Amino acid sequence: DYARKRLETESDNEKIEFLRAVEISYDSACKYAQKYADYLSEISLLETNPKRKDELKEISDISHEIANNRPTSFHSALQLFWFTHIFGGKGCVGRFDQWMYPFYKNDIEEGKITQEKAQELLECLWIKLNYFAGNNDSLRNIALAGQTPDGEDACNELTYMCISASAKLMLPEPKLNVHFYKDSPKELLRECCRVIAKGSNVIAVFNDEVIIPALTRLGIPIEDARDYCNDGCSELIIGGKGTISFRVHDSLTLLRETVMQAEQKPYNTFDEVLADFKARLKNFMPKGNGDNDSITFPFFAASIMDCLDKASPRGVRYSIWGEIMAEMGNTVDGLSAIKKFIYDDKSLTWERLISALKSNYENDEPLRQMLLNRVPKYGNDKDEVDMILKDISEFFCDGVHENAQNPYGHGSKRAAGFMSFGIHGKSALSASPDGRKTGDLTANSFSPAVGMDRSGPTAVLKSVGKVDLTKASHGSVLDIALHTTAIRGEDGFHNLISFIDSFLKMPCTATLQPNVIDRDTLLKARSDPKSPEYRTLVVRVWGFSAVFVELDPALQEHVLSRTEHEF
Repeated sequence: DYARKRLETESDNEKIEFLRAVEISYDSACKYAQKYADYLSEISLLETNPKRKDELKEISDISHEIANNRPTSFHSALQLFWFTHIFGGKGCVGRFDQWMYPFYKNDIEEGKITQEKAQELLECLWIKLNYFAGNNDSLRNIALAGQTPDGEDACNELTYMCISASAKLMLPEPKLNVHFYKDSPKELLRECCRVIAKGSNVIAVFNDEVIIPALTRLGIPIEDARDYCNDGCSELIIGGKGTISFRVHDSLTLLRETVMQAEQKPYNTFDEVLADFKARLKNFMPKGNGDNDSITFPFFAASIMDCLDKASPRGVRYSIWGEIMAEMGNTVDGLSAIKKFIYDDKSLTWERLISALKSNYENDEPLRQMLLNRVPKYGNDKDEVDMILKDISEFFCDGVHENAQNPYGHGSKRAAGFMSFGIHGKSALSASPDGRKTGDLTANSFSPAVGMDRSGPTAVLKSVGKVDLTKASHGSVLDIALHTTAIRGEDGFHNLISFIDSFLKMPCTATLQPNVIDRDTLLKARSDPKSPEYRTLVVRVWGFSAVFVELDPALQEHVLSRTEHEF
């Protein structure tokens, strides 16, 4: 209706084209819902089972309502959500418990539905979301809890119902991204830990105490910052008011370039090494905020605030352009090795290191073992390496932010982030000075290098907590694997609660992605993937979860290789 009324007075050709596209797409969506309603009405007449007959009639009435009016019940709101998914609404779901709760609350208060019936409907939706999930990242992220735009607690009954549905079904979809802030209910953390301890591996913990300062750093008002959610994996976005685009950069490639530069002119000091590496980081700190040319399809643009008012698919309020740096765990371990062996101990020459990297360590396995095992590694609460990480990470974030102060394009924001995607493909990166060979796995997101966090999970948090990640406005992610025995029994469960509480209070990254795994079980599952015993074995890969036996073998190997921590 809004688009039709605007068309009556609009004279700008581009705006007319957009408004007509909105009108056509929404009219088509309504026709689809009506056809669905008519079909269900027809088959309900042929149904002989009274219970199923009533169900089909109810769904038909709901679909008819959606085709012609706004939803008026929790059931119809869920059906509208599913229709939107069918129309191409894949990826970020947003703050599901916030915009669904009024429908649920109204139905409960008016006696239209019971809590048990509402829970059943919710679980049916969860099952539907797994129909076409496949074995890779479906991007279906649901944000729960956190704060309202006014700063009040946003946790409600539907929040817990969503968590309960995932705990009961043990399916990989949807991913639950639970927002915590300093006044979040303690029971929320306990409920999340119950699901994590069960091994569903679909819950990610988002820390408002890191995220909201990070978003306000971009100039986003705090009311909108509190209303954030995340896009496909863990990239921060303002739901209904923004879009994101991003590029991922391999920090290991930059480190390799820095090392090879020493072949022509060796560095006199480690400070010179760092200066060269930082100069290469500057290549990924582009000037300006981006051109705000992010285009959203008319059907979805009309649901984003400002796009419809401006009659433009480019009208989003916050267009965030992310510059993401990957493999920082390997990179900082490599820099740590260079500092220790070439400059502090003077037991290694640039010539020998470069030769070993060029040969992929084939001719110098003793050096590789020395680099792997005799140098401080990130993730073990060692200042020698952690402060190098702090230096280069904050330098990158500050540079991205400072370079974005010459804006062109309304609403554009450029932000730094630390996360990873497609990690199974990063093994092809060239050998690096941390002892990693070509073909070996790389660190996931802002996590330590694979297998190098050897001092327990608390040491990992202490290492990460030394970096000010409120500067990473696009997001930052820590993955951590916990062995099933670590959370067994009442003591183990309390240890898990304490661990995540520590993560939130220190604070560390924007996001924690815990993975409860048992290597022996995973190996058995890999060798017998058709066994029914392993069909519900869900693991967290990066920003998504999946059934382990359905994963690409390279991704299975990455999950298997992560350090399994015990408390």
